[in-house]
Amino acid sequence: MISIKTREHLRRKAALALPRWGALAAGALALGGALLFIRKTMRVVSVTDTHGESGMAITCAAALGDVMAQAGVTPVGADDVLRITTEDSADRIHVLRAFTVPVTADGRTVDLVTADETVGELLRSAGIAVGADDLVEPALDTPLREGDSVTLRRVRYNDYTVEEAVPIETEYRYSSLYYRNTDYSATLASGREGVDQVSYREVYIDGELTETYETARTTLTEMEPAVVKCYGEGAPVSIFTGPEIVDGRPAEGVAAVYTSKRATGYSASLTAKGASGMRLTYGTVAINPTIIPYGSLMYIPSDDGRFVYGYAHAADTGIAMMDGRAFIDLYYETYAESVSNAVIPVTIYVLDSETAAQYKETNDALRQADLADHH
Repeated sequence: MISIKTREHLRRKAALALPRWGALAAGALALGGALLFIRKTMRVVSVTDTHGESGMAITCAAALGDVMAQAGVTPVGADDVLRITTEDSADRIHVLRAFTVPVTADGRTVDLVTADETVGELLRSAGIAVGADDLVEPALDTPLREGDSVTLRRVRYNDYTVEEAVPIETEYRYSSLYYRNTDYSATLASGREGVDQVSYREVYIDGELTETYETARTTLTEMEPAVVKCYGEGAPVSIFTGPEIVDGRPAEGVAAVYTSKRATGYSASLTAKGASGMRLTYGTVAINPTIIPYGSLMYIPSDDGRFVYGYAHAADTGIAMMDGRAFIDLYYETYAESVSNAVIPVTIYVLDSETAAQYKETNDALRQADLADHH
């Protein structure tokens, strides 16, 4: 048990020490409060701008100008734009420096101030409307940079429709028929102009016509070409076909050859038929059927090669062939043609029936088409 004397001694010591501990506790509390205040008000700020400036400040300043000054970066201008973010407990300030962009539109150029907008955003903020067809350079979604300029060109379309005449074209049909007078030609059809309905579009840029182009065409009346028959070296008179011609004669299927035979010419009415019952057209000939049977397919050039009657069918006969005054009579569509080619020495290549059969279907179709056109 502590004596009264000892208790008194302890009380006196405590009374002496208490002021010192109180002072220490008060100091600790003050320091903690100061540290807490500093922690809440001091911050690290990183500053950059679009001109390449950058700096850093550890600051408790609240004013932006003070922060910029402490970071050593040019103060923010009236038109500059700030982008402020926080990352890793540090504030980051990026300054989009404003710059001037010349904009040309509607006949005048104005200087607009911007800070890293796109072309479209700049024009919208300036109240400049852009039509769907207008041309903008650079494109609307292009980010702007210092030194850029923008040009807006107004585009307007004018659509219209007119009727236009289609000029007569000339279709040439070549034949060795005129080998005696190679400059001669005969007009088989004079032709007729056609009529088309044509739609056009005019393009106006800033009020000036820059282009006109066709957008649609509809035929109202078909153009009918003029048809002219003229000389063509080696071009056959006949409409029929057969094996390929090599060195002036059929390449295959030749069964018989008759050289230097007298060929005459004749014509008949458009509805005439030969002795075989076949309708007459270019490529049907009269023969002596005891020498060359009806229906035979032949190839007939002149001996000198200047005239080519071409592939022909034996379809008719006549007194001259039967009595030997002529070996073959070549059919022409007009009397004048038959007279101008009255007597020609020719070579006749008669094809075998197997080869002729290969071309029968094609030649029948050619005959029907020719009869439809001319009769």
